[in-house]
Amino acid sequence: STERAERPPCMGAQGSKMPCPTLNYFSICGRGELARLICALGEVEFEDKTWAPAFDESGGWRQGYQAIGNAFGFPGTMPVLEHGDLKLFQTAAIESYLASIAPKVFPGLTPAQKGKDMMFAQIKADINASTESLLFKKIDGPALTEILEKWYPILEGLLPESGFVNGLATPTMADLAVLVIAKGCMPFQAAPKLASFDTVSKYPKIKRVADETAAFPAIAKFLAASEHKTLTADPFGIMGS
Repeated sequence: STERAERPPCMGAQGSKMPCPTLNYFSICGRGELARLICALGEVEFEDKTWAPAFDESGGWRQGYQAIGNAFGFPGTMPVLEHGDLKLFQTAAIESYLASIAPKVFPGLTPAQKGKDMMFAQIKADINASTESLLFKKIDGPALTEILEKWYPILEGLLPESGFVNGLATPTMADLAVLVIAKGCMPFQAAPKLASFDTVSKYPKIKRVADETAAFPAIAKFLAASEHKTLTADPFGIMGS
């Protein structure tokens, strides 16, 4: 198909009186998965419009997606969020906005907890940029290894010995960001795999937080229902190589 695949009207919590936000992103993890997980955790009913398949036969992005953002005067990039009259691009803006409208978990956070959440989301974004650069052949394996040898110890050091990052009974955006980094295939785990960088054995707290966040009921339910299994989608078979 050369069009975006058809989706059910919305995913997430039911019964909201607000119009349903629509998230446009490729059918992989990348820059869209944290937004999806924020909706799942915060019970934001949303339409997950995945551009599927994400890649063409050449291994590059399947073309046509640029028109989604261009229609709103944005660059031809994704993710793009549509919510009534509001249109947004820029990943952090979308993540922050979705958390701000969530009826569950996020409304009760303090400014300090929200700040910590955004710090972890931006660490995710920095790791996204470097891992994506390897997949697009802008940097090589040794260069990526040098970058990850900086970020992974920092991330490991910021995590608690037990429980979630903000000390609550539920995960928040920070924990979701760790989950994306630790279990998201494209590009977070695929690129280290190609660079022969071990993301697991030296970083037990990263693995623990990711595992416990993935097992949290609202997140586990969303991941099980995800049509394209976007968190772990591996269109080039890198993780099995």
